[in-house]
Amino acid sequence: MEPLAFGRYTLLPGRGELQAAGGSPVALGPRATAVLMALIAARGSVVSQNSLLAHAWPGQDIHASNLRVQIAALRKALGEDRELIGTVAGRGYVFTGRLSAVPAAVPDSRMIRPCTGQLPFPMAELIGREAQLQDALARLERCRLLTLAGPGGIGKTQLALAMAHRTAALAAGSVAWAELADLRDGCGEQDVAKAVACALGLGAAAGVGAGLHVPATLASYIGEQPMLLVLDNCEHVADAVAGLVEVLQQRCPQLRLLATSRQPLLAAGETVWRVPPLAVPNPDVVDGAHLLQYSAVQLFVARVRAADSGFCPAPRVAAQIAAICRRLEGLPLAIELAAACVPALGVEQTAAGLDDMLRLLRRGRRNAPVRHQSMRAALDWSYALLAEPMRCALRHLATLPDGFSLEGAVAALAPQGLSSFEAIDALAGLVAHSLAQVDHSGTPPRYRLSTTTRAYALELRGGGEN
Repeated sequence: MEPLAFGRYTLLPGRGELQAAGGSPVALGPRATAVLMALIAARGSVVSQNSLLAHAWPGQDIHASNLRVQIAALRKALGEDRELIGTVAGRGYVFTGRLSAVPAAVPDSRMIRPCTGQLPFPMAELIGREAQLQDALARLERCRLLTLAGPGGIGKTQLALAMAHRTAALAAGSVAWAELADLRDGCGEQDVAKAVACALGLGAAAGVGAGLHVPATLASYIGEQPMLLVLDNCEHVADAVAGLVEVLQQRCPQLRLLATSRQPLLAAGETVWRVPPLAVPNPDVVDGAHLLQYSAVQLFVARVRAADSGFCPAPRVAAQIAAICRRLEGLPLAIELAAACVPALGVEQTAAGLDDMLRLLRRGRRNAPVRHQSMRAALDWSYALLAEPMRCALRHLATLPDGFSLEGAVAALAPQGLSSFEAIDALAGLVAHSLAQVDHSGTPPRYRLSTTTRAYALELRGGGEN
Protein backbone atom coordinates (compact mmCIF):
# COMPACT_ATOMS: atom_id res chain seq x y z
CA MET A 1 0.00 0.00 0.00
CA GLU A 2 1.73 3.13 -1.29
CA PRO A 3 1.85 6.47 0.59
CA LEU A 4 -0.38 9.30 -0.66
CA ALA A 5 0.73 12.93 -0.83
CA PHE A 6 -1.43 16.05 -0.95
CA GLY A 7 -0.27 19.60 -0.32
CA ARG A 8 2.35 19.51 2.40
CA TYR A 9 1.10 16.21 3.81
CA THR A 10 1.92 12.56 3.25
CA LEU A 11 -0.52 9.85 4.36
CA LEU A 12 1.00 6.48 5.26
CA PRO A 13 -2.04 4.16 5.18
CA GLY A 14 -0.22 1.06 6.38
CA ARG A 15 0.89 2.82 9.54
CA GLY A 16 -2.21 4.97 9.95
CA GLU A 17 -0.07 8.11 10.11
CA LEU A 18 -0.22 11.61 8.62
CA GLN A 19 3.05 13.49 8.24
CA ALA A 20 3.44 17.18 7.40
CA ALA A 21 6.59 18.35 5.65
CA GLY A 22 9.26 18.92 8.29
CA GLY A 23 6.99 17.66 11.07
CA SER A 24 6.58 14.51 13.12
CA PRO A 25 4.08 11.82 12.08
CA VAL A 26 0.63 12.04 13.68
CA ALA A 27 -1.07 8.72 14.50
CA LEU A 28 -4.60 8.71 13.10
CA GLY A 29 -5.72 5.21 14.08
CA PRO A 30 -7.46 2.69 11.80
CA ARG A 31 -10.92 4.30 11.76
CA ALA A 32 -9.77 7.84 10.94
CA THR A 33 -7.39 6.44 8.32
CA ALA A 34 -10.23 4.51 6.69
CA VAL A 35 -12.41 7.65 6.62
CA LEU A 36 -9.65 9.75 5.06
CA MET A 37 -8.85 7.07 2.48
CA ALA A 38 -12.52 6.90 1.46
CA LEU A 39 -12.69 10.68 1.06
CA ILE A 40 -9.50 10.75 -1.00
CA ALA A 41 -10.72 7.88 -3.19
CA ALA A 42 -13.85 9.89 -4.06
CA ARG A 43 -11.63 12.45 -5.90
CA GLY A 44 -13.58 15.56 -4.94
CA SER A 45 -17.04 14.00 -4.87
CA VAL A 46 -19.22 14.17 -1.79
CA VAL A 47 -19.19 10.98 0.28
CA SER A 48 -22.32 10.32 2.31
CA GLN A 49 -22.30 9.71 6.04
CA ASN A 50 -23.61 6.17 5.53
CA SER A 51 -20.90 5.36 3.00
CA LEU A 52 -18.17 6.55 5.37
CA LEU A 53 -19.65 4.52 8.22
CA ALA A 54 -19.62 1.45 5.97
CA HIS A 55 -15.97 2.09 5.06
CA ALA A 56 -14.71 2.56 8.59
CA TRP A 57 -16.99 0.08 10.41
CA PRO A 58 -17.84 -2.61 7.81
CA GLY A 59 -20.67 -4.92 8.77
CA GLN A 60 -21.46 -2.97 11.95
CA ASP A 61 -24.38 -0.81 13.05
CA ILE A 62 -22.58 2.31 14.31
CA HIS A 63 -24.09 5.61 15.42
CA ALA A 64 -23.19 8.64 13.30
CA SER A 65 -21.63 10.37 16.31
CA ASN A 66 -18.66 8.00 15.97
CA LEU A 67 -18.03 9.29 12.46
CA ARG A 68 -18.12 12.89 13.68
CA VAL A 69 -15.44 12.02 16.24
CA GLN A 70 -13.18 10.67 13.47
CA ILE A 71 -13.80 13.71 11.24
CA ALA A 72 -12.89 15.98 14.15
CA ALA A 73 -9.70 13.97 14.75
CA LEU A 74 -8.71 14.32 11.09
CA ARG A 75 -9.29 18.06 11.10
CA LYS A 76 -7.24 18.40 14.26
CA ALA A 77 -4.39 16.47 12.62
CA LEU A 78 -4.59 18.78 9.58
CA GLY A 79 -4.36 21.86 11.81
CA GLU A 80 -4.51 25.07 9.77
CA ASP A 81 -5.46 23.01 6.71
CA ARG A 82 -8.54 21.58 8.37
CA GLU A 83 -10.70 22.91 5.53
CA LEU A 84 -9.30 20.15 3.31
CA ILE A 85 -12.20 18.13 4.74
CA GLY A 86 -15.39 20.00 4.00
CA THR A 87 -18.90 19.43 5.25
CA VAL A 88 -21.75 19.49 2.73
CA ALA A 89 -24.91 20.05 4.77
CA GLY A 90 -27.38 17.22 4.47
CA ARG A 91 -25.16 15.25 2.08
CA GLY A 92 -21.88 14.28 3.74
CA TYR A 93 -18.21 15.23 3.50
CA VAL A 94 -15.75 16.04 0.72
CA PHE A 95 -11.97 16.06 0.43
CA THR A 96 -10.79 19.19 -1.41
CA GLY A 97 -7.06 18.43 -1.59
CA ARG A 98 -5.18 17.38 -4.72
CA LEU A 99 -2.94 14.33 -4.82
CA SER A 100 0.66 14.85 -5.89
CA ALA A 101 3.79 12.75 -6.30
CA VAL A 102 5.10 11.10 -3.14
CA PRO A 103 8.47 12.43 -1.97
CA ALA A 104 11.20 9.84 -2.53
CA ALA A 105 12.26 10.02 1.12
CA VAL A 106 9.00 8.52 2.33
CA PRO A 107 9.51 4.77 3.02
CA ASP A 108 7.29 2.15 1.46
CA SER A 109 4.63 1.30 4.04
CA ARG A 110 4.92 -2.40 3.18
CA MET A 111 8.34 -2.39 4.83
CA ILE A 112 6.91 -0.94 8.04
CA ARG A 113 5.47 -2.84 10.98
CA PRO A 114 2.06 -1.21 10.56
CA CYS A 115 -0.06 -2.45 13.41
CA THR A 116 1.96 -3.16 16.53
CA GLY A 117 1.23 0.30 17.89
CA GLN A 118 -2.51 -0.28 17.41
CA LEU A 119 -2.73 -3.34 19.68
CA PRO A 120 -5.25 -2.87 22.49
CA PHE A 121 -3.63 -2.46 25.87
CA PRO A 122 -4.55 -4.99 28.58
CA MET A 123 -7.10 -3.59 31.01
CA ALA A 124 -5.71 -5.60 33.92
CA GLU A 125 -2.83 -7.85 34.85
CA LEU A 126 -2.97 -11.37 33.45
CA ILE A 127 -3.06 -13.55 36.57
CA GLY A 128 -2.09 -17.19 36.74
CA ARG A 129 -1.59 -17.67 33.01
CA GLU A 130 2.20 -17.57 32.48
CA ALA A 131 2.45 -21.33 31.94
CA GLN A 132 -0.48 -21.31 29.50
CA LEU A 133 0.97 -18.24 27.77
CA GLN A 134 4.27 -20.02 27.16
CA ASP A 135 2.44 -23.17 26.03
CA ALA A 136 0.25 -21.27 23.58
CA LEU A 137 3.21 -19.31 22.16
CA ALA A 138 5.10 -22.56 21.62
CA ARG A 139 2.10 -24.03 19.79
CA LEU A 140 1.83 -20.91 17.62
CA GLU A 141 5.46 -21.33 16.61
CA ARG A 142 4.65 -24.81 15.30
CA CYS A 143 1.59 -23.94 13.21
CA ARG A 144 0.23 -21.17 11.01
CA LEU A 145 -3.30 -21.03 12.44
CA LEU A 146 -3.94 -21.46 16.16
CA THR A 147 -7.45 -21.13 17.58
CA LEU A 148 -7.84 -20.47 21.30
CA ALA A 149 -11.19 -22.11 22.04
CA GLY A 150 -13.29 -22.29 25.17
CA PRO A 151 -16.49 -21.11 26.84
CA GLY A 152 -17.38 -17.48 27.27
CA GLY A 153 -15.41 -15.93 30.11
CA ILE A 154 -12.53 -18.44 30.09
CA GLY A 155 -10.05 -15.69 29.18
CA LYS A 156 -9.38 -16.30 25.47
CA THR A 157 -9.11 -12.64 24.53
CA GLN A 158 -6.82 -11.72 27.41
CA LEU A 159 -4.52 -14.64 26.63
CA ALA A 160 -4.44 -13.75 22.93
CA LEU A 161 -3.68 -10.12 23.80
CA ALA A 162 -0.78 -11.19 25.99
CA MET A 163 0.49 -13.40 23.16
CA ALA A 164 0.26 -10.51 20.70
CA HIS A 165 2.20 -8.12 22.95
CA ARG A 166 4.81 -10.78 23.73
CA THR A 167 5.25 -11.42 19.99
CA ALA A 168 5.45 -7.68 19.23
CA ALA A 169 8.20 -7.29 21.82
CA LEU A 170 10.32 -9.80 19.88
CA ALA A 171 10.37 -7.49 16.83
CA ALA A 172 9.63 -10.45 14.57
CA GLY A 173 7.43 -8.66 12.02
CA SER A 174 4.07 -6.92 12.21
CA VAL A 175 1.39 -7.73 14.76
CA ALA A 176 -2.20 -6.79 13.93
CA TRP A 177 -5.43 -7.11 15.93
CA ALA A 178 -8.90 -7.37 14.39
CA GLU A 179 -11.95 -7.35 16.66
CA LEU A 180 -14.87 -9.21 15.07
CA ALA A 181 -17.43 -9.21 17.90
CA ASP A 182 -19.48 -6.37 16.38
CA LEU A 183 -19.99 -8.06 13.03
CA ARG A 184 -23.48 -9.35 12.31
CA ASP A 185 -24.13 -13.04 12.90
CA GLY A 186 -23.56 -15.07 9.78
CA CYS A 187 -22.02 -12.27 7.67
CA GLY A 188 -19.86 -13.29 4.74
CA GLU A 189 -16.17 -13.59 3.98
CA GLN A 190 -16.16 -10.19 2.28
CA ASP A 191 -17.50 -8.48 5.43
CA VAL A 192 -14.91 -10.17 7.66
CA ALA A 193 -12.16 -9.19 5.24
CA LYS A 194 -13.37 -5.57 5.32
CA ALA A 195 -13.16 -5.56 9.11
CA VAL A 196 -9.61 -6.94 8.96
CA ALA A 197 -8.63 -4.41 6.29
CA CYS A 198 -9.87 -1.55 8.44
CA ALA A 199 -8.00 -2.95 11.45
CA LEU A 200 -4.86 -2.85 9.30
CA GLY A 201 -5.58 0.79 8.46
CA LEU A 202 -6.33 0.03 4.81
CA GLY A 203 -10.03 0.87 4.48
CA ALA A 204 -10.83 2.10 0.98
CA ALA A 205 -7.37 1.13 -0.24
CA ALA A 206 -8.32 -2.53 0.14
CA GLY A 207 -11.47 -2.07 -1.90
CA VAL A 208 -13.82 -1.58 1.07
CA GLY A 209 -17.07 -0.25 -0.38
CA ALA A 210 -15.68 -0.28 -3.94
CA GLY A 211 -17.00 -3.67 -5.05
CA LEU A 212 -13.57 -5.29 -5.09
CA HIS A 213 -12.80 -8.75 -3.71
CA VAL A 214 -11.35 -7.61 -0.40
CA PRO A 215 -9.85 -10.99 0.70
CA ALA A 216 -7.66 -11.06 -2.43
CA THR A 217 -6.64 -7.41 -2.00
CA LEU A 218 -5.87 -8.04 1.65
CA ALA A 219 -3.72 -11.04 0.76
CA SER A 220 -1.85 -8.95 -1.82
CA TYR A 221 -1.16 -6.26 0.78
CA ILE A 222 0.20 -8.71 3.35
CA GLY A 223 2.15 -10.55 0.67
CA GLU A 224 5.35 -12.11 1.97
CA GLN A 225 5.90 -9.84 4.95
CA PRO A 226 6.09 -11.63 8.32
CA MET A 227 2.98 -10.88 10.35
CA LEU A 228 0.89 -12.19 13.21
CA LEU A 229 -2.78 -11.42 12.64
CA VAL A 230 -5.11 -11.89 15.62
CA LEU A 231 -8.82 -12.41 14.91
CA ASP A 232 -10.75 -11.96 18.15
CA ASN A 233 -14.28 -13.30 18.80
CA CYS A 234 -14.83 -15.43 15.70
CA GLU A 235 -17.54 -17.82 16.86
CA HIS A 236 -20.56 -16.07 15.29
CA VAL A 237 -18.80 -15.65 11.92
CA ALA A 238 -16.79 -18.89 11.98
CA ASP A 239 -17.69 -19.96 8.44
CA ALA A 240 -16.63 -16.64 6.94
CA VAL A 241 -13.43 -16.49 9.01
CA ALA A 242 -12.54 -20.03 7.92
CA GLY A 243 -12.86 -19.03 4.27
CA LEU A 244 -10.76 -15.88 4.75
CA VAL A 245 -7.94 -17.54 6.66
CA GLU A 246 -7.61 -20.24 4.01
CA VAL A 247 -7.18 -17.55 1.33
CA LEU A 248 -4.60 -15.74 3.44
CA GLN A 249 -2.68 -18.91 4.27
CA GLN A 250 -2.47 -19.87 0.60
CA ARG A 251 -1.15 -16.48 -0.51
CA CYS A 252 0.82 -15.15 2.48
CA PRO A 253 3.60 -17.63 3.30
CA GLN A 254 4.95 -15.76 6.35
CA LEU A 255 1.58 -14.96 7.90
CA ARG A 256 0.59 -16.59 11.17
CA LEU A 257 -2.98 -16.39 12.44
CA LEU A 258 -4.26 -16.48 16.00
CA ALA A 259 -8.03 -16.73 16.49
CA THR A 260 -10.24 -16.72 19.57
CA SER A 261 -13.56 -18.50 19.35
CA ARG A 262 -16.04 -20.47 21.42
CA GLN A 263 -15.97 -23.09 18.65
CA PRO A 264 -13.25 -24.27 16.24
CA LEU A 265 -13.17 -22.61 12.82
CA LEU A 266 -12.79 -25.99 11.04
CA ALA A 267 -10.36 -24.33 8.60
CA ALA A 268 -7.54 -26.11 6.77
CA GLY A 269 -4.34 -26.15 8.80
CA GLU A 270 -6.07 -25.17 12.05
CA THR A 271 -4.67 -26.23 15.42
CA VAL A 272 -7.23 -25.91 18.23
CA TRP A 273 -6.09 -25.32 21.81
CA ARG A 274 -8.73 -25.39 24.52
CA VAL A 275 -7.96 -22.70 27.09
CA PRO A 276 -8.07 -24.33 30.54
CA PRO A 277 -9.70 -22.82 33.64
CA LEU A 278 -7.62 -21.32 36.42
CA ALA A 279 -6.21 -23.66 39.05
CA VAL A 280 -8.42 -24.26 42.09
CA PRO A 281 -7.38 -25.97 45.36
CA ASN A 282 -8.76 -29.33 46.41
CA PRO A 283 -11.11 -29.31 49.43
CA ASP A 284 -8.42 -30.87 51.62
CA VAL A 285 -6.13 -27.83 51.18
CA VAL A 286 -6.90 -25.64 54.19
CA ASP A 287 -3.72 -23.66 54.88
CA GLY A 288 -4.41 -20.00 54.07
CA ALA A 289 -0.97 -19.27 52.63
CA HIS A 290 -1.15 -22.38 50.47
CA LEU A 291 -4.62 -21.48 49.20
CA LEU A 292 -3.36 -18.10 48.01
CA GLN A 293 -0.90 -19.84 45.69
CA TYR A 294 -3.72 -21.04 43.41
CA SER A 295 -4.42 -18.81 40.41
CA ALA A 296 -8.21 -18.80 40.80
CA VAL A 297 -7.89 -17.60 44.40
CA GLN A 298 -5.26 -15.05 43.38
CA LEU A 299 -7.62 -13.61 40.75
CA PHE A 300 -10.51 -13.39 43.23
CA VAL A 301 -8.37 -11.60 45.83
CA ALA A 302 -6.87 -9.24 43.24
CA ARG A 303 -10.29 -8.17 41.99
CA VAL A 304 -11.61 -7.58 45.51
CA ARG A 305 -8.52 -5.55 46.36
CA ALA A 306 -9.07 -3.42 43.27
CA ALA A 307 -12.31 -2.26 44.90
CA ASP A 308 -11.07 -2.41 48.52
CA SER A 309 -7.33 -1.90 48.87
CA GLY A 310 -7.45 -2.99 52.53
CA PHE A 311 -8.83 -6.45 51.78
CA CYS A 312 -6.59 -9.07 53.40
CA PRO A 313 -8.38 -12.41 53.87
CA ALA A 314 -7.86 -14.30 57.12
CA PRO A 315 -7.32 -18.09 56.80
CA ARG A 316 -11.03 -18.82 57.37
CA VAL A 317 -12.01 -16.29 54.68
CA ALA A 318 -9.37 -17.69 52.32
CA ALA A 319 -11.00 -21.10 52.70
CA GLN A 320 -14.39 -19.58 51.78
CA ILE A 321 -12.83 -17.94 48.72
CA ALA A 322 -11.35 -21.28 47.70
CA ALA A 323 -14.80 -22.86 47.99
CA ILE A 324 -16.27 -20.15 45.75
CA CYS A 325 -13.56 -20.71 43.14
CA ARG A 326 -14.13 -24.48 43.24
CA ARG A 327 -17.85 -24.03 42.78
CA LEU A 328 -17.22 -21.72 39.81
CA GLU A 329 -14.71 -24.27 38.47
CA GLY A 330 -11.94 -21.74 37.90
CA LEU A 331 -13.86 -19.77 35.25
CA PRO A 332 -12.23 -16.30 35.28
CA LEU A 333 -15.33 -14.27 34.33
CA ALA A 334 -17.47 -15.98 36.98
CA ILE A 335 -14.73 -15.44 39.59
CA GLU A 336 -14.45 -11.75 38.72
CA LEU A 337 -18.23 -11.30 38.90
CA ALA A 338 -18.32 -13.04 42.29
CA ALA A 339 -15.45 -10.88 43.56
CA ALA A 340 -17.41 -7.78 42.53
CA CYS A 341 -20.09 -8.74 45.07
CA VAL A 342 -17.72 -8.88 48.04
CA PRO A 343 -17.46 -5.14 48.86
CA ALA A 344 -21.23 -5.05 49.41
CA LEU A 345 -22.01 -8.59 50.63
CA GLY A 346 -18.80 -9.95 52.11
CA VAL A 347 -17.26 -13.29 51.21
CA GLU A 348 -19.62 -15.48 53.25
CA GLN A 349 -22.80 -14.00 51.79
CA THR A 350 -21.32 -14.09 48.30
CA ALA A 351 -20.68 -17.81 48.75
CA ALA A 352 -24.24 -18.34 49.96
CA GLY A 353 -25.61 -16.37 46.99
CA LEU A 354 -24.14 -18.87 44.54
CA ASP A 355 -27.21 -21.04 45.14
CA ASP A 356 -28.78 -18.62 42.62
CA MET A 357 -25.57 -17.87 40.74
CA LEU A 358 -27.03 -16.40 37.57
CA ARG A 359 -28.86 -13.79 39.61
CA LEU A 360 -25.74 -13.06 41.68
CA LEU A 361 -23.13 -12.96 38.92
CA ARG A 362 -24.31 -9.88 37.08
CA ARG A 363 -22.16 -6.96 38.21
CA GLY A 364 -19.53 -6.76 35.49
CA ARG A 365 -17.45 -3.74 34.51
CA ARG A 366 -19.63 -0.88 33.34
CA ASN A 367 -17.81 -0.60 30.00
CA ALA A 368 -17.26 -4.30 29.43
CA PRO A 369 -18.86 -5.86 26.34
CA VAL A 370 -22.49 -6.71 27.05
CA ARG A 371 -21.73 -10.43 26.80
CA HIS A 372 -19.25 -10.08 29.71
CA GLN A 373 -21.38 -7.99 32.07
CA SER A 374 -23.08 -11.05 33.53
CA MET A 375 -22.82 -14.83 33.34
CA ARG A 376 -26.31 -14.97 31.89
CA ALA A 377 -25.28 -12.60 29.07
CA ALA A 378 -22.17 -14.69 28.34
CA LEU A 379 -24.31 -17.81 28.05
CA ASP A 380 -27.01 -16.00 26.06
CA TRP A 381 -24.36 -15.21 23.42
CA SER A 382 -23.42 -18.90 23.13
CA TYR A 383 -27.02 -20.14 23.19
CA ALA A 384 -27.98 -17.81 20.34
CA LEU A 385 -25.40 -19.51 18.09
CA LEU A 386 -26.87 -23.00 18.58
CA ALA A 387 -29.13 -24.80 16.13
CA GLU A 388 -32.44 -25.91 17.67
CA PRO A 389 -31.41 -29.59 18.21
CA MET A 390 -28.41 -28.40 20.25
CA ARG A 391 -30.60 -26.02 22.26
CA CYS A 392 -32.96 -28.87 23.02
CA ALA A 393 -30.06 -31.10 24.02
CA LEU A 394 -28.60 -28.46 26.34
CA ARG A 395 -31.87 -27.98 28.20
CA HIS A 396 -32.49 -31.69 28.70
CA LEU A 397 -28.96 -32.90 29.34
CA ALA A 398 -28.78 -30.46 32.26
CA THR A 399 -30.93 -32.89 34.23
CA LEU A 400 -28.33 -35.67 33.96
CA PRO A 401 -25.63 -36.10 36.61
CA ASP A 402 -21.99 -35.29 35.92
CA GLY A 403 -20.21 -38.03 34.00
CA PHE A 404 -23.15 -39.14 31.87
CA SER A 405 -22.46 -41.47 28.96
CA LEU A 406 -23.25 -41.15 25.28
CA GLU A 407 -25.94 -43.79 25.71
CA GLY A 408 -27.42 -41.82 28.61
CA ALA A 409 -27.58 -38.70 26.45
CA VAL A 410 -29.30 -40.57 23.62
CA ALA A 411 -31.86 -41.99 26.06
CA ALA A 412 -32.53 -38.57 27.60
CA LEU A 413 -33.13 -36.97 24.22
CA ALA A 414 -35.23 -39.73 22.65
CA PRO A 415 -38.49 -38.46 24.25
CA GLN A 416 -37.79 -35.07 22.63
CA GLY A 417 -37.99 -36.66 19.19
CA LEU A 418 -34.26 -36.80 18.48
CA SER A 419 -33.01 -39.95 16.79
CA SER A 420 -29.80 -41.59 17.98
CA PHE A 421 -27.85 -39.88 15.21
CA GLU A 422 -29.45 -36.48 15.93
CA ALA A 423 -28.76 -36.83 19.67
CA ILE A 424 -25.11 -37.73 19.08
CA ASP A 425 -24.73 -34.87 16.62
CA ALA A 426 -26.30 -32.41 19.08
CA LEU A 427 -24.00 -33.52 21.89
CA ALA A 428 -20.98 -33.21 19.62
CA GLY A 429 -22.14 -29.69 18.75
CA LEU A 430 -22.35 -28.73 22.42
CA VAL A 431 -18.78 -29.97 22.92
CA ALA A 432 -17.62 -27.98 19.88
CA HIS A 433 -19.34 -24.83 21.19
CA SER A 434 -17.64 -25.28 24.60
CA LEU A 435 -20.97 -25.83 26.36
CA ALA A 436 -20.32 -29.48 27.25
CA GLN A 437 -17.09 -31.08 28.39
CA VAL A 438 -15.85 -34.54 27.52
CA ASP A 439 -13.47 -36.65 29.60
CA HIS A 440 -11.49 -39.15 27.53
CA SER A 441 -9.45 -40.51 30.44
CA GLY A 442 -11.69 -43.56 30.77
CA THR A 443 -13.58 -45.90 28.47
CA PRO A 444 -16.16 -44.99 27.36
CA PRO A 445 -15.83 -41.16 27.40
CA ARG A 446 -17.93 -39.25 29.94
CA TYR A 447 -19.68 -35.91 29.55
CA ARG A 448 -20.69 -33.06 31.84
CA LEU A 449 -21.93 -29.48 31.84
CA SER A 450 -20.13 -26.85 33.86
CA THR A 451 -21.87 -25.48 36.95
CA THR A 452 -22.74 -22.17 35.28
CA THR A 453 -23.92 -23.82 32.05
CA ARG A 454 -26.08 -26.29 33.98
CA ALA A 455 -27.65 -23.47 35.99
CA TYR A 456 -28.41 -21.59 32.77
CA ALA A 457 -29.94 -24.62 31.06
CA LEU A 458 -32.10 -25.45 34.07
CA GLU A 459 -33.28 -21.84 34.17
CA LEU A 460 -34.34 -22.15 30.53
CA ARG A 461 -36.33 -25.27 31.37
CA GLY A 462 -37.92 -23.51 34.31
CA GLY A 463 -38.84 -20.63 32.02
CA GLY A 464 -40.89 -22.90 29.81
CA GLU A 465 -38.39 -23.87 27.08
CA ASN A 466 -38.64 -27.63 26.59
